[in-house]
Amino acid sequence: MVLALPKFMQTLDDTIYRELEKIAKRRGISIQELIRAVIVPEWVNGHNGPESKESPGTKLNAWR
Repeated sequence: MVLALPKFMQTLDDTIYRELEKIAKRRGISIQELIRAVIVPEWVNGHNGPESKESPGTKLNAWR
């Protein structure tokens, strides 16, 4: 039996997309892999939630 997993679609501003593309290329992975393996888990763990005291630039640099 194959379970259907929930799916979602996200649109990104061109500037954000290009930045994510650069980060993914440096890591040797696709943007989708970056989002799935790095960004979403960080967000789920609360590192990007409102309770975080880091600035957005600091968070982005941590992903690099």
